[in-house]
Amino acid sequence: MQTLLENHELLIILSVILFFVAVGGMIVWVSLCSFCKNVVLNLEGIVPPFVTFPAILFSLSATLTATTLWENYAAAIRSVQTESQGIATILDISAAVPSLKGSDVPALAKQYAQSVVRDEWATLTSDHNTSPITRKHYEEFLQVGYKAVDSLGNNAESKALMSAIESVTSGREARLGCVAFDVNQVRLCGIILLGILVQLAVAIVHLNKPKALITAVTMATFAVLTPISTITFTASGPFVGFIAISPKPFLQFMK
Repeated sequence: MQTLLENHELLIILSVILFFVAVGGMIVWVSLCSFCKNVVLNLEGIVPPFVTFPAILFSLSATLTATTLWENYAAAIRSVQTESQGIATILDISAAVPSLKGSDVPALAKQYAQSVVRDEWATLTSDHNTSPITRKHYEEFLQVGYKAVDSLGNNAESKALMSAIESVTSGREARLGCVAFDVNQVRLCGIILLGILVQLAVAIVHLNKPKALITAVTMATFAVLTPISTITFTASGPFVGFIAISPKPFLQFMK
């Protein structure tokens, strides 16, 4: 599902909008059509709690799905901040510790950060094919970084450097983990089905009032489209699409 959304995000959102508008128009037409009116009016006696039940289910399903997606989005932002902050700390420590100033640690840390922007950021899609160039720079950085930690001995500087390296590692792993997150297709189909039932339920409540029926179905259509469109925007992944996370925290290392 993620692959489809990230490649055709705008087209899918437009298709969903047209679909619910068409469904709403069809419901209004059937409800007001003289041929179907006698049959449709038989639904007027449905007990109100049963009419509101689809709306409750839709709200809960859409809320849970959107919350899960936004939590993954927020986790992706935190991972980028953690990783970039770890690199910045490594550079600060390297500048402050005399034995690290002439080492390869700051150069390799910056090289890795630059590779994240230039080589890896565009690969953060559902294909899960991270850049081999960035992976190579990352491994080189870790190798030299751990050697530097050992060379400093068991002091405050080595512990600070080790903590910064672990921040980079945990941030990177979390960032790649957020890319792998996907939404189950069955859940999205269920939300769409419940959205249609909400439109039907609203129409049933206003069967004997044509103007109120049109107004209510129109409002219900827009109400249903709002969370579904939001879900579609975020389901494509945190690093692709219209609201993709930018590599701005890493740009400070491009100089």
